[in-house]
Amino acid sequence: MRRLSAMRRVWLWGMAAGFLGAVPHALRAYAEEPRDFLFKLALALVPYSAWALLGPLVLAVFQRVPPEPPRLARHLSVLLVAGAGFVQVHVLLLAPVLAALQQWSVHGVSFTQGVWRLLLERGALGYFEYLLFLAAWTALRTTRRLRERELAESRLAVQLAEARLQALRAQLDPHFLFNTLNAVAGLVRQQRNPEAVEALAELGHLLRVSLEGRGDHEVLLEDELELVRRFLGIEQLRFGGHLEIHLTPAPDTLRARVPALILQPLVENAIKHGIARRAGQGHLHVSTTRQGPRLLLEVRDDGPGLRAGGAGGTGIGVANTRARIRQLYGERYGLTLEDLPGGGVLAKVELPFVEGRPDMTRGPRA
Repeated sequence: MRRLSAMRRVWLWGMAAGFLGAVPHALRAYAEEPRDFLFKLALALVPYSAWALLGPLVLAVFQRVPPEPPRLARHLSVLLVAGAGFVQVHVLLLAPVLAALQQWSVHGVSFTQGVWRLLLERGALGYFEYLLFLAAWTALRTTRRLRERELAESRLAVQLAEARLQALRAQLDPHFLFNTLNAVAGLVRQQRNPEAVEALAELGHLLRVSLEGRGDHEVLLEDELELVRRFLGIEQLRFGGHLEIHLTPAPDTLRARVPALILQPLVENAIKHGIARRAGQGHLHVSTTRQGPRLLLEVRDDGPGLRAGGAGGTGIGVANTRARIRQLYGERYGLTLEDLPGGGVLAKVELPFVEGRPDMTRGPRA
């Protein structure tokens, strides 16, 4: 049934193309002899109608022996020879119709004579029409193949990007877990049991949120900030009064989409390589702002700085963050680290500002 539908579609397209080709011939004949336009149109339409009837068969031959490598020369030879046969069949289909329309018998022309004359008159033209049909089919097939190849390549690129993101996320999750466990272990070693219990409760929430959103590459900024707040709560228990935290997100940025765990490695980096190296109290600032079509995330510390051997820029957290941003958004966005004039390091993340969907959430906050 589907094959009959395809053949009908080929025939209809052939008739439509034939009608467009017949109209100019009919108009030219009518200009030379201004009468019987419909008869002239029908006479001009007959050759194209015959090709339309042959269209499904010709198309089947093209599909069976396509002029493509690795048998290009052989298939092309077969198609050229087949073209001569199709031209003869085309003439045989034309002959009865033209014999009736042009009244061969009235003009003393036998059917055999008419067929031979028609073969001489239309043989070369019919073969040229066949070659045009072959060229058009080959061009369409090549275009479709290129489109399918481009689509397959784009799908492969998407799958490859997804695999890379999954690998980066899988690398980051244990890094995040181990460093948080180290913070809790530090409290236990200091025999600060109440703080350790509180830190374990926060860690449990962090793990639950991380596992629930493990397949999500993007989350809402407000949920990401909640994760950072809980992580910093554990760090603040460990450092006590040695760590002062300032979270100042702009309200219009909270519903923006950001990569999952985008801030935590930067916060961890600032504490480990910056504030932990200070003798006195350290300050950590996390801020978010919108600048037109861009979202700006900043993490500042007042540690020794990059030049003084403080916060590193090539560790797993920073390298992973850069790779994920590049994979998700391209080269126009990224992460930069720079020394602040008064001491410390500024980690700046630039992302496209995209509003999150209403259903985007990491889950309930405890």
